[in-house]
Amino acid sequence: MPGNSVEDLIAKSASTDVQVLLTAKENAKRAALGDPSPTNLAALERASKMLESAMQATTNLKDWRAVLAYVEENGRKLGKTKFFEDVKRGRLKRQSDGTFRTRDVDRYMATLPVSGTSDVVAERAADRQRRKEEEEIRRIKAVADKEEFMLAVRKGAFIPREQVHLELAARAVTLASGLKTAFEAHSLDLVSLVEGNPKKVIPLTEKLEALLDEALNEYSREMEFEVTFIAQESSTEED
Repeated sequence: MPGNSVEDLIAKSASTDVQVLLTAKENAKRAALGDPSPTNLAALERASKMLESAMQATTNLKDWRAVLAYVEENGRKLGKTKFFEDVKRGRLKRQSDGTFRTRDVDRYMATLPVSGTSDVVAERAADRQRRKEEEEIRRIKAVADKEEFMLAVRKGAFIPREQVHLELAARAVTLASGLKTAFEAHSLDLVSLVEGNPKKVIPLTEKLEALLDEALNEYSREMEFEVTFIAQESSTEED
């Protein structure tokens, strides 16, 4: 219909819903009177609750005074100044005829402090709730991060620190052993290379560097190796 808002149309539709539910309740009531079976009684109870909910949804508070009284009756705190500020900000909608829907007021009222609670106490309570929610978010994130890390560990993306240290120690032992073996294997070549001549220290140095590079290249490549550590026998059984 031209000129009618969607909310007006919904309100009109809700008013007809009440009549339909009223008829349904009367029919259910007659059926329960004729046969008070569990099924008929349950149908009557459902119809009664639906009718009550529909009637409440279509009930409007006629003006701001009625809203303040309604809020006070329900044990909530609301002043005139705050009320009009919230209406202006859109926290509570005023209908075109100046009334306020009860269901809108109920939702708005849930955000108000309980009557008798000072503003300071209400602000402290809100702050505690905010901090509690932030702590809960941090806790959930920490749990998620831990689970993600454990999943990565199971997939082999991480290994224990102790294992890393053992791997490095084993590689260091292998490197040292490789260097010593290389020097021993090429000792005669080294002696022959310099011929006891101090002027040939440069060729000697170059040869040693070449051996070192070769050992480091072997150390840096991916490989599998076994290193056996033998514990020194102690003099006492306790050691």
